[in-house]
Amino acid sequence: MITNLDPRQLKENPNSIAVIPLRTSFGIVNLAKDRVKRFKEKPEISDYWMNAGIYYLSDKVLRYLPKKGNIENTTFPILATKGSLFAVKYKKAFWYSIDSHKDIEQCTSEMKLLDYENFIFKK
Repeated sequence: MITNLDPRQLKENPNSIAVIPLRTSFGIVNLAKDRVKRFKEKPEISDYWMNAGIYYLSDKVLRYLPKKGNIENTTFPILATKGSLFAVKYKKAFWYSIDSHKDIEQCTSEMKLLDYENFIFKK
């Protein structure tokens, strides 16, 4: 993953996860009955949040960690049920999942469009 999320914001509450607006890697089509009205490429769906994969967890969480498997399917549901898992919303963050060479190319293109070099080397 490549991101500009500031993980220090997670420290406000122990057991916090970073969340970002859900983004789809597919375009969507708006319809009126059976007619295409418009296309929207890779929209951000702001009513839903996705796990950004960045966590700030207390050592008390260790007892809930699985020996096998991932914490999203095991630990986080337990913490959520107990009311002890918090979310920090990053609404305008740059976040890009890198799973393939194609992802690297697309991420690089987006970074160039955002003049990302200036962002990385802020003074």
